Amino acid sequence: MSTIAGTDRPAVEAPGAPERRRRRAAIARRLLAGSAQAAAALDWDTLDRAPAWLGWSDDALAIFQCRIGAVLCAPVLRLWIDGARLGAARDALGESFLHALLAQHDGPSLRDAAPRVDAAERVAPALQAAGASVLLATLPESPLRRCAGAALGSATPLAIAPELARELVTRAATLAEQMS
Repeated sequence: MSTIAGTDRPAVEAPGAPERRRRRAAIARRLLAGSAQAAAALDWDTLDRAPAWLGWSDDALAIFQCRIGAVLCAPVLRLWIDGARLGAARDALGESFLHALLAQHDGPSLRDAAPRVDAAERVAPALQAAGASVLLATLPESPLRRCAGAALGSATPLAIAPELARELVTRAATLAEQMS
């Protein structure tokens, strides 16, 4: 295979290389925006191994975080009876997602990890923060985790096993897929 003069880069890119570069760039932008200093410790391989959600648009990531937070808080959400908080949850999650989540009764019970939400205006921020904490818990302790925490608004990882965090993320993703 020929290379570009003066480099070891191939003259013709492998299939998927443009998409990989776009994904890498999107992740790098988010991480740099969170903390340029922390992002300086990352390399190309780390960006390639980073979870896809780090490269999503702000809106898509916010909804995903809210949905993960809702899965974490599902046992508490099922106890809510006031229309204002339920309406705020519906607005943050989507009506079909909320109904599907409330209809499920399986999964881990992490009632103690669920944030206390007493007012409708705190529902979306609390769910998003909880979801960010779960996402960070899926990452091993590393410069990427610290950088991702800064990019997610200085979130701290939820103190749960990474396997349990990944289960919560998978449950949220599966419910969202069933809605589409």
